[in-house]
Amino acid sequence: MSDTLAEPAEEMAFLDLHKKFIEANKPNSALLPLHEAALGRFETLGFPHSKHEMYTFVNTKNLVAAPFAISNTSTSIPEEVIASHIFSGCENSCLVFANGVYNPSLSKLQAIESSVKISSMSEKDDLDQVIASLENENDVFACLANAFCADTMVVEISDKAKVSVPIQVLFISTGDVSAPVMHSSRLIWKVGKLAELKVIEKYVGVQAGYFNNAVQDWMISEGAGVVLTQVQADPFDAWNFSKTRVYQKRNSRFHSANSSAGSALVRHHFEARLEEEGAELILNGVSVLGGKEQVHNFVRIHHEAPQCVSHQHFKNVINDEGRSSFDGTVIVNQGAQLTNSNQLINNLMLSNNCHADNKPNLMIFADDVKCTHGATIGQIDDEQMFYLQTRGLSEKFAKELLTRGFAESIIQTIEFPEVVNELSNTLLKKLETSNV
Repeated sequence: MSDTLAEPAEEMAFLDLHKKFIEANKPNSALLPLHEAALGRFETLGFPHSKHEMYTFVNTKNLVAAPFAISNTSTSIPEEVIASHIFSGCENSCLVFANGVYNPSLSKLQAIESSVKISSMSEKDDLDQVIASLENENDVFACLANAFCADTMVVEISDKAKVSVPIQVLFISTGDVSAPVMHSSRLIWKVGKLAELKVIEKYVGVQAGYFNNAVQDWMISEGAGVVLTQVQADPFDAWNFSKTRVYQKRNSRFHSANSSAGSALVRHHFEARLEEEGAELILNGVSVLGGKEQVHNFVRIHHEAPQCVSHQHFKNVINDEGRSSFDGTVIVNQGAQLTNSNQLINNLMLSNNCHADNKPNLMIFADDVKCTHGATIGQIDDEQMFYLQTRGLSEKFAKELLTRGFAESIIQTIEFPEVVNELSNTLLKKLETSNV
């Protein structure tokens, strides 16, 4: 890994690319102040060196040096392709983002129109708030996502609304085999007091050759509950970066699970602030990697109020030359007494050439808390293998059974049976075809 991830010329290439983006897409003029603020912050931060806190385990040199073009936001995608990625039960409650831009003609909202409002960001106060947040933005790729968004969509759930069906958000990329293309999506969720909402997000590509760079904000009001499942299923020759920010008020709940199939480079950046008493956060993740696939998780959880709870559990199955990393810190601020937090990362290594990095961390500035963290890296247990073989199972089938069981314990926590079934047929299917 080189000492620097980018040269100034590569930073200039992204600034030049932004000019082409403005010319090609002619984004909403109301967003130009956001673009300018994001580009200013991007120039201030610059691409980080390899020893930067956020990129200790991630080599983005090939990504930032790629000669990106601007994706065609008007590219048509057949409806049957869209339908093949919509989960059962979400046929009339799906938002489709094609190449980073919300596409109303491909989206179907009949089942949620009465309780959910979807619009472009038009309120000046909202825009000013997003711009102000860039002053403290520490992720250079999140800055780029704000600078290259053609529109910013706001999803509002009214107070006390109980959305009866899951909402699916499909991020689909058409890609380009002749030259890699870059696109960004920007989504803001506003969940009203005592509202209940379930969301499934899926990232897919029609073909390889793209960089999907997304940012989402979740504003969760008092007593509201959100269940979010994210499914990353891009082809291998693609890059997928996402930043998810969560702000939780009193007695709110945010339960999230993500599954990653890996690609050339996948990076999940998750940041949560438990701002008021009684907030609860659950964050689970599972990845199954083979070949040279990579998945990296960077997590920061801020406990800012008393009696809040956060639980994290990540599991990675890594084969061949796959690579995963987890860099997670829980910060318990002064006054956040009676915090309950735990963090666990488990890695199952299936080859001598795979790699897993783990950096769990606690920063505690309160004296009445219950916090734990830990990480494990290991191979298939020989005693379990021996037991299964004495029961008549072949060595290959015994290995498949043990690896499936390892990953499935996280998959089964997902609240959507349709997602669980799909992951069993895709993510876990990789274990049957790998040389375990």
